[in-house]
Amino acid sequence: MFKNVIGLIVEYNPFHNGHLHHIQKIDRLFEDNTKIAVMSGDFVQRGEPSLINKFEKTKIALSQGIDIVIELPAFYSTQSAEIFAKGSVNLLDRLSCNYLVFGSESNDLEKLKKIANISLTKEFTISLKEFLAEGFSYPTAFSKALFDEKLGSNDILALEYLKAIKSINSSMEAYCIKREKIGYYDDEKDNFASASYIRKVLLDFNKKKEDKLNKIKNLVPEFSYKILEENFGNFSYLSNFFDLIKYQIIKNYSKLKNIPDLEIGLENRLYKYSLENLRFDEFFNNILTKRLTISRLQRILLHSLFDLTENITEKVKNEVPFVKILGFSTKGQSYLNYLKKMEDYNERKILTSNRNLKEILNEEEIELFNFNELCSQIYRIKSSYANIGYPIIKRD
Repeated sequence: MFKNVIGLIVEYNPFHNGHLHHIQKIDRLFEDNTKIAVMSGDFVQRGEPSLINKFEKTKIALSQGIDIVIELPAFYSTQSAEIFAKGSVNLLDRLSCNYLVFGSESNDLEKLKKIANISLTKEFTISLKEFLAEGFSYPTAFSKALFDEKLGSNDILALEYLKAIKSINSSMEAYCIKREKIGYYDDEKDNFASASYIRKVLLDFNKKKEDKLNKIKNLVPEFSYKILEENFGNFSYLSNFFDLIKYQIIKNYSKLKNIPDLEIGLENRLYKYSLENLRFDEFFNNILTKRLTISRLQRILLHSLFDLTENITEKVKNEVPFVKILGFSTKGQSYLNYLKKMEDYNERKILTSNRNLKEILNEEEIELFNFNELCSQIYRIKSSYANIGYPIIKRD
């Protein structure tokens, strides 16, 4: 009945013309498809709050042709590429996707598969650890361990997707689409621009609202522009959470060593500078080192804010606790109804509301569900949108 069920891993922070191109390319390649996007919720993999909240992003995704939007919980969305990818692939596998389609700078799937297999070997792991011990950041150490193989940001994520598919023994087939026009951090070209560039424009304190919106108007689809315009002035910055982050660091100083990815001694610098009366940029630059990437430090700050520990990470690393649906189209609803007829439906732990959690999840899974809800509540503290509960968003 459902021939081509396509999985996408997205953040849509914000949704732009490159994302629309990806969706349109899928429609040309796979006829009669159902598109399922697992999407970072209110916090994203670069260790930042999402520009707009997950419900607004869901509206945009559905308006542009996505059929089901799944939330990637904060205990996956704010992690390293490996855990981000593993959680995402697990969720798409839980919904029986046939294909995982992702963007790639190289567009060379066979080469990426070979590199992914190499990176799973013991020799590669030893080499990677040696370069990390020398003080190189993870992306640089990874490249050096591959004999200085240069990979784009999307290709690095693609490697993790391929490794995740293999590690969970998923039947999903990988398919890559060449990233067109611009790179991950590039400026605009032919009405295409990276999400990083669009955020840079929108978050520029030195430009007027009209100038910012005019600058991005041709870079995003019309409905995405409408949502961004409506939310202008309510965009979320990591600096908005600075007081809460400092409070958590001071309060939990003795437990900071339990934060994922925290190198020895970093907890002391976090604590020291949290006690000083610094602006966020001063605080951040005092802690940042050559060994840390900006994204990694931002993730560490979010983990301290959430109290996201290694213990939680270990619990979710290999088995997703639930599948939280944020919205669906009419076709998406039909597919969800189709899954309900499966014998193993209850084992899939699919949630379309906050009701009857105890009937679907066990005690530990409910704790993890509540952890993710708390992260969204923290997001709401520093944004102006109301506590709107859990709306399922539908597109006809």
